[in-house]
Amino acid sequence: MSGERTEQATPRRRDEARQKGQIAKSVEINSAAVMLAAFWLLRLMGSHFYDGLATVMRRSFAHLPGIDMTIEELQGGALATGLAMIWTIAPFVLPLLLVGVVANVAQVGWLFSGKTLQPDFNKINPANGFKRLFSLRGLVDLLKSLLKVVIVGFIIYITLRDNYPTIISTSRMQLASGVSMLAQLAIEIGFRVAMVMVVIAAIDYAYQRYEHEKSLRMTKQEVKEEMKQQENPQLKSRIRARQRQLAMSRMMAAIPQADVVITNPTHFAVVLRYQQGKMAAPQVVAKGQRLVAQRIKEKAREHNIPLVENKPLARTLFKMVEVGQAVPTELYQAVAEVLAFVYRLKSLKSGSR
Repeated sequence: MSGERTEQATPRRRDEARQKGQIAKSVEINSAAVMLAAFWLLRLMGSHFYDGLATVMRRSFAHLPGIDMTIEELQGGALATGLAMIWTIAPFVLPLLLVGVVANVAQVGWLFSGKTLQPDFNKINPANGFKRLFSLRGLVDLLKSLLKVVIVGFIIYITLRDNYPTIISTSRMQLASGVSMLAQLAIEIGFRVAMVMVVIAAIDYAYQRYEHEKSLRMTKQEVKEEMKQQENPQLKSRIRARQRQLAMSRMMAAIPQADVVITNPTHFAVVLRYQQGKMAAPQVVAKGQRLVAQRIKEKAREHNIPLVENKPLARTLFKMVEVGQAVPTELYQAVAEVLAFVYRLKSLKSGSR
């Protein structure tokens, strides 16, 4: 059937969808990448973060008894402690922000679409929300969430079961040693969960791309209409270019039979022809500006057509009269003077011969 979306999306369709913010993107990629980076950093530098935070807390509480309990002193102490905390955790937080940005750019590139920020009341329509809940996408999201819960729970169970003797032994350890042991165990659990989340994210991204490609598919009629829209401007452009070439050829062909070329002298050139008894008024047979004007003057010199410099008349004729039209009555006097001058020159040249 012609209404079925069986055709792959065209580049134009893809560009339009991208501008609207319709892209293949998996939030699981970002979550998995940040989680993996977080637990990797904790495994690599966890003790450093712990020591840094402990030092900040010890210094804060050590100075607490020696300060005056005033608003200014408390605010200053809180600010100093806060800045020290930020400085300590910055090596942990900043890489995670960078990983989140890189994971997003790797999926969609550099893209900002204001259309996704525009309010869409269909998204808050209860009926539409109910439909999405029981759609294929809603079912996939539900299964994905359940799968994550089951896998995470299973990993936690297996890890705790394998390390049960170690967990029990922490009750006989010093507090610092026991906390360190449990922290290492928690980091190990988190790292394993993050690895599994990476696999889930890769599967989800593949599915999101499949759904995106499916949503962009077009009917055969849509493809034909888009091809027509793309061809028409190109065809019209070629036709206009061809028309300009033909008009230029006709103008150049008319110059050898002309009587005079009125110039600006560099910006405009207007070619006039007058046949007494056959024309009611002189006619503009060619005109041009800048490069076209130069070509007209060159052609006129080749055929010994007089060039008369008259800036106001050349400018007025160029703006008022189209090629093929007669000179308007208000310009008869000025044009007649030019033609009379040209005819006198011709008669003088003929007499001198």
